Amino acid sequence: MTAPATRVAIYDLDRTVLRKPTFTLFLLWAAAREAPWRLLLLPALAALMIGYALRLYGRDRFKPAAIRLMLGPNLTPARASALAAHFAAWRVPRDVPPGAQACIARDRAEGYRLLMATAAPEFYAGAIADALQFDAIVASRHQRDPDSNWLPMLDGPNCYGAEKARRVGEWLSAHASGTAHIRAYSDHISDAPTFALADQAWLVGRGDKFIRLAARHGWQAADFEDAAAGAILESR
Repeated sequence: MTAPATRVAIYDLDRTVLRKPTFTLFLLWAAAREAPWRLLLLPALAALMIGYALRLYGRDRFKPAAIRLMLGPNLTPARASALAAHFAAWRVPRDVPPGAQACIARDRAEGYRLLMATAAPEFYAGAIADALQFDAIVASRHQRDPDSNWLPMLDGPNCYGAEKARRVGEWLSAHASGTAHIRAYSDHISDAPTFALADQAWLVGRGDKFIRLAARHGWQAADFEDAAAGAILESR
């Protein structure tokens, strides 16, 4: 007898599971919560963003530098965990669009394992995944800096684009033995490599631009601001 297929639903985080991008928001929220004087460093943060936008350096350099600037060099695991838990409690469920809530509930009810796949730092994205009762997460990982106490060094490449798909593929190999049926949801074309792993893929957004882009690539389109999105997807 053939074993039933493992079911996995892969969700991006920013502008998919949550409406707002989380990285800069987390930095500003954490700085305001712990050391409001660090908000005076916003011009330096803006300069880092401009350098990244001009491609003077990549995400692998930008993210650790921004974390160190706004949160300081001594972000211990305990401090990071506490900040992440409070941040997740603040953002969930208020920033989860109704269509995302409906799709997550539908996939869970149909027996899909919920995997969050995001370029956001794992230490706070994991708290968001836990708050939403996801089964697992792949995200940008950080490690101890031998010259300080913890964060902001990246442990491996930023979990974005092809790297995200590689990490998802590793997770599937380890946790979805045998045949797997995979659904994937993301708001951005950079997740095309992850969509290529899926049997069903939805580009999340609103308007004709997203519908045309999804059709061009053979994906489906979903508007997560529509509370009926779960029912609409179920009928396809």
